[in-house]
Amino acid sequence: MKGYIIIFAILTVSCVSQKRMVYIQQKQNDNKEIYINRRNDLLIKPFDLLYINVTSLDQQGYNFFTQDKGSMTVTTELLNVISYTVSDSGAVKLPVVGKVKLSGQTLDQAEQTIENTYLNYLNKPSVSIRFVNNLVTILGQVSRPGTYPFQTPHINIFNAIGLAGDITEYGDRRRVTIIREEKNNEIKRYTLDLTKDDILLSNYLYVRPNDVIFIEPLKSRWWGMQHFPFELIFSAVTTAVLILSYTTNLSK
Repeated sequence: MKGYIIIFAILTVSCVSQKRMVYIQQKQNDNKEIYINRRNDLLIKPFDLLYINVTSLDQQGYNFFTQDKGSMTVTTELLNVISYTVSDSGAVKLPVVGKVKLSGQTLDQAEQTIENTYLNYLNKPSVSIRFVNNLVTILGQVSRPGTYPFQTPHINIFNAIGLAGDITEYGDRRRVTIIREEKNNEIKRYTLDLTKDDILLSNYLYVRPNDVIFIEPLKSRWWGMQHFPFELIFSAVTTAVLILSYTTNLSK
């Protein structure tokens, strides 16, 4: 009997509950199919890297903002070189007009700000801006930990984890931590449960540039169960049970 108890205990410890593996589980008797989570526009903040392109109806020689990119392949490295860094005071230094305050504005608002600034210098200026330094760092129990760039303005936490090859079998999907820099240089951490459908309505569903995502290991991972010699232990326990049964029958 003791042998069977040992076998049961080993098998129980080695298994990872299916409920720990499935994302976005609905509550019982909940058939909700539509979730509405409004994306908040990202605000420009100090030390952001911005690609700013200004065009106008002026001839190319009169538009001091025009850069000849005809023979250049636009790569991430090139964007880093030709982009503008937002200073700690929240401004960028532009040709002719000098420093322009952009911190705290959305990209659309910043485009309008720069267009208004150049009205006296260019013929109907048109401005487009994009973030260059969209990076997210994913650490812990994922297939490929690391720092990943993303080009779209918004990606959600599932997109981000997908970049790292998904959470491993021994990652705790119920304890996923986001470390994020907020206003006034405040660093905050949030713990999310990706197995609940509440995440679809969370303010932290969408990843922001420079977020750090950490996936904690399950307890079974801490106990080293991933490489635990189950076959050897099972064989030894089975042999012990047979010997115990044999000697018990002999003593009768």
